[in-house]
Amino acid sequence: MRQRRKEKTHFTRKIIAVILTVLVFVMTASFSSTATATVMDSDVIFVNKDGSRVAVDKSELLNTEEALKDMSQENVSLEDDELDKIAETSKRAAEDFNKRKASGSGDSSHNITIVDRDGRSYTPSFDEDWALILINKDHPIPDDYTFELATITGSVKVDVRAAESLVEMIKQARSEGIGLYVASPYRDLERQTYVFNRKKQYYLDMGYDEKQAYDLAAETVAPPGTSEHQVGMAVDLIASGYKDLDEGFAYTEGGRWLAKHGPEYGWLLRYPKG
Repeated sequence: MRQRRKEKTHFTRKIIAVILTVLVFVMTASFSSTATATVMDSDVIFVNKDGSRVAVDKSELLNTEEALKDMSQENVSLEDDELDKIAETSKRAAEDFNKRKASGSGDSSHNITIVDRDGRSYTPSFDEDWALILINKDHPIPDDYTFELATITGSVKVDVRAAESLVEMIKQARSEGIGLYVASPYRDLERQTYVFNRKKQYYLDMGYDEKQAYDLAAETVAPPGTSEHQVGMAVDLIASGYKDLDEGFAYTEGGRWLAKHGPEYGWLLRYPKG
């Protein structure tokens, strides 16, 4: 396993650098509690009027080429040397972006002091504190938030600062015989709006009013402007050999590997079971 970048500090290793939404780990279990499913980006779970929840096969919903883009399972099948080039290019691009951002930013957040569990204080540098941003329905994406995207392959894009670690994780999994697939990477505002409105329309067609449909849709799809996918900090992953979107993936070799090794690369299961 390639070692993580040496310039990372002890604090950086303790703080999760980016957020990984492994949808298949928690598809069924997390939806048993509204509190654990408030912003899950799913296209297969719906709530009936009696409160029961039902899984709908995605083929019943995504019946157009445009809609299928959301759940496309893109295998990062590049050779290792190609992945190495992507990782190195992304690393340089991230360093350049951080330098430009830091030199032109007067954001007072860079003057904060963080105290860890052991009582030690730490002042994060810009290339570290970018990952501390909280994005959800209560904390939408700031209007002045900027980032750059790196292309892993095809339409698979993530924040340039997260690309290197994602590539390294995929490479290591592959070296251990596990093929990882990206089911949903970065989405722009237009795409997120489309996905959310499609889910809301489902509930409108079931007879719910506008507010009810919005609230129900928001349980499983982040409203536009509140999704981590929109800033390239989240991806949905599945593994070869098991492509069903259900909690059974957690018990597969690929699921166990991600749960164990994801944090080593700065990626974590965003919505753990329970």
